[in-house]
Amino acid sequence: MSGAPDRQNHRREIISSKSLRAEEIVAQPELPPSGVTTNRQLAITCAGAFEFQVGRSISWVDPTRLLFAEAGQDFVDHHVVPGVGHRSIILTPGDEVLAELSSNQDTLFGDRVRLCTLKVQLLAQLLRRATNPSAAEELGIALLAEGVGETRRLSVHDPRCVREAKARLHDCTEGRVTLGEVAEDIGVTSVHLTQAFKRSEGMPLYRYQTQLRLSRALAELPEREDITDLALELGYSSHSHFTAKFRAALGVTPSAYRDRAQS
Repeated sequence: MSGAPDRQNHRREIISSKSLRAEEIVAQPELPPSGVTTNRQLAITCAGAFEFQVGRSISWVDPTRLLFAEAGQDFVDHHVVPGVGHRSIILTPGDEVLAELSSNQDTLFGDRVRLCTLKVQLLAQLLRRATNPSAAEELGIALLAEGVGETRRLSVHDPRCVREAKARLHDCTEGRVTLGEVAEDIGVTSVHLTQAFKRSEGMPLYRYQTQLRLSRALAELPEREDITDLALELGYSSHSHFTAKFRAALGVTPSAYRDRAQS
């Protein structure tokens, strides 16, 4: 007799040392996490999307954004895309490590969200799969340094149309969607959406969509045998088109990245 589906959040420890603690959390769509941040933490979301609320302040978080959480904050997450939870790597650095990486920790954690680059996503995916403790800690420190070193700030409070556009892109099953289609779906003009999106995200909508697609590729490639199938699912016209875009963004081919992640 089969049991009921396993519908609970999962937390897995990857690194536990004096310098750094790293965990992976998989949050189900119907079970958004909440609690109190006991330490300063950096969260890298590898898949999905959520809104992070502290008091009345709400910030959108997904694979394009780093989340810097201060210690001692009561928080609650909100899953805002129907049926979509999130998978995140949570880094909790020791004070000495933070002091070495950043000369002004107060300024660093004063910015709740900053840009998450594809290099950070690549390191996070490798860390998720690391089995050697020493290699995992090296990856964790590299990931922390890359994240802390990012200086590009993003809007903490997005306009309604930007939040709806991002939710539409996360809910996109056809691989890619045009600016005009998104604007029509959410009831604004293309000009209005273009200007609001660029102010909020620091990038045009098409580039945001590209980053989401490549972040998904980083997450799924290690488990996929047929790269062409994945390329078509993501909206690329062919294996070679996908490979060219992936290599231009990350400096490595999809197959080479997959081999490294699997090994």
